[in-house]
Amino acid sequence: MTKKNVYLIIGLMLFALFFGAANLIYPAFLGIYSGSNLVWAILGFCLTGVTLPLLGVTAVAYSGASDVQSFNAPVSKWYALLFSIALYLSIGPFFAIPRTGATSYSIGIAPIFGDSLTAKVIYALVFFGLSYLMAIKPSKIADAIGRFLTPALLLVIAILIFASFMHPAGQIGQAHNVAGDVSNAFKDLPFVAGLIQGYGTMDALASLAFAILVINAAKDFGATSKKEIATITLKSGLVAIILLALIYVFIGRIGATSQSLFDFSDGKFMFNQASIDGGHVLSQAAHFYLGSIGRAVLSIAIFLACLTTSTGLITACAEYFHQLVPKISHVTWASIFTLIATLFYFGGLTELIKWSLPVLYLLYPLTVVIIFLVLLNKYFQGKRLIYQATIAFTTVAGLYDALATLASMTGLFRLPSLITQFFNDMVPLGAYNMGWISFALIGFVFGWLGSVFIKEESAQAIINS
Repeated sequence: MTKKNVYLIIGLMLFALFFGAANLIYPAFLGIYSGSNLVWAILGFCLTGVTLPLLGVTAVAYSGASDVQSFNAPVSKWYALLFSIALYLSIGPFFAIPRTGATSYSIGIAPIFGDSLTAKVIYALVFFGLSYLMAIKPSKIADAIGRFLTPALLLVIAILIFASFMHPAGQIGQAHNVAGDVSNAFKDLPFVAGLIQGYGTMDALASLAFAILVINAAKDFGATSKKEIATITLKSGLVAIILLALIYVFIGRIGATSQSLFDFSDGKFMFNQASIDGGHVLSQAAHFYLGSIGRAVLSIAIFLACLTTSTGLITACAEYFHQLVPKISHVTWASIFTLIATLFYFGGLTELIKWSLPVLYLLYPLTVVIIFLVLLNKYFQGKRLIYQATIAFTTVAGLYDALATLASMTGLFRLPSLITQFFNDMVPLGAYNMGWISFALIGFVFGWLGSVFIKEESAQAIINS
């Protein structure tokens, strides 16, 4: 088998791992609100939703780490443990797993049966029941769905994209701000809003877990050295992210030309007298372009995509926590996470997206920083103090953004005005929830200065231990 074929095979596998519900609903939502600002918004979205996942899988391969925990070990043992737990809970039962159910419900069920509690309960029993059964008893059915699902879903999306060019629902519309915060400022700050919306895919977080599968696949194809594994991972990753970027651009365009399919009231696009999410955009667009049959086919394809994603995430989270606490069986962990995800599913897609934002404001900066530190490791000889100082400073800024967002969302508490003024007015990019960049750079400088005077063991030895 030629190397080009290896890159293609592993690249398509990685694409299938990344490609889930969020990769459709976020660009659709971004598109309908960014309108004429689509280019800037989608550029920002691709930076965090495409480039960072590629760097993530490459960094893990380059480091030689065997899992998420060992990848973060250069900072400290306890930090690596806490970060790994937070990451798995985020891409698992708290946000990503319930979002798979909420997305498939929003696209396939809500347009037909509405948002009644009865419909939600019945759907939850079917969706999460199947996810749980396949997670505790892997079967050939799940393998068959996964093998044929991605091509089928891509075919449906390709037809939808083609139809949107041949007979668009309307012209690219005006840009609108969804809310006052920068994450929804598609009219005033489309690039920044796109950046933050890209957080929502959670692909940069998931890349740290998915990279292990890519590394194992590279080894199966004969790669032995760290350099060879990293090369295969990078080139395969390029295949995956090019496909993702193309889908983001075209789905965003479908959203931008679909404003006429919804009512606009009080500054928001509405469906059945409720504000819309990306699932509504896709469902209504599919109905416009392909009719009831087209919408049904899209709904089934996305249901299966979400089902396999949900099953995979339940399995991955259960395996990780079973390793942490072996006394609790894999099946018990799977049961716990399925129940938690089912409870959060009832909050609905919009609420899940909203409540994930404070967590992402903390986890994404920490993920980005550790990725860059590992990639630049050889330039500072892997000094552990540099890892620790950079992460510590990044955590301060990330915590502020997370708490400030939570305070704004809930109104239950307020941060001191001096702290708010400092981060918003004095910290570069602080007003855009990106003050962590400045803090990370300061932390890196402090860590480097400290390492000049303190002799220490290279953190790379810790990664490889």
